[in-house]
Amino acid sequence: MADPSTDQFTAVAEVYDDLMSVVPYRWWVDYVERLWRERSFWPRRVLDLACGTGNVLLELQRRGYAAEGTDFSAAMLAVAARKLRPGTPLWLQDARSLALPGPPFDACVCLFDSLNYLLEVDELRQAFAGVARHLAPGGLFLFDMNAIRALETGMFDQSGCGSDDSLEYEWRSAWEPTTRLCTISMEFRRHAAEGTQVFYETHRQRGYTLGEVRDNLEAAGFEVLAIYDAFTTRPPTARTDRFHCLARCARQP
Repeated sequence: MADPSTDQFTAVAEVYDDLMSVVPYRWWVDYVERLWRERSFWPRRVLDLACGTGNVLLELQRRGYAAEGTDFSAAMLAVAARKLRPGTPLWLQDARSLALPGPPFDACVCLFDSLNYLLEVDELRQAFAGVARHLAPGGLFLFDMNAIRALETGMFDQSGCGSDDSLEYEWRSAWEPTTRLCTISMEFRRHAAEGTQVFYETHRQRGYTLGEVRDNLEAAGFEVLAIYDAFTTRPPTARTDRFHCLARCARQP
């Protein structure tokens, strides 16, 4: 994903799809297309920023888009390469310093709160600027983020299983209100015939205000079209846990 901390999205890569087995990826992409269609927007080339193991990319390919992905985790990209069409461009790059070859994209998506992994406002602005550099004028950028409310109320405090009880996990989070940083300590237990493998990762996310998101998008050359309560077309409220932002690249050709 976006932040280069060595203990994020490395050991977990091989179990990530099992962990996310209940996620309705098709429904997520349905929502993306709904917002595009409401703007009479018909992209062809789409960049999936922080694409992880490629589940959204796979769904975009199924729907006929020329989709490419970029992620900071080599381990996650290795899993993605095994499931995507041969030759799918997958770029190992930092979201804060994107430099991709080829023509500009019509659209960029960045889903599953990946941008929360950028822990400084300047880093968020750098990522927005990088996306702007890679979009054609008028191209759309759609992303979601965890709202501050979700991080401060312990949304990551959870335990459970993957698709079955061969994978168990337990997560505990700590919120720092001054910095708006949430640190998530993750323990995983993978059971197999030869024994149980236990491994750990520590993830960190930052909560951003809607004003910070809007200001930094505009500073990067975007026109903010809308910010939504997640998976709706309603504005966020004080109870919003996740929001989606839709922005148009306003730079000149």
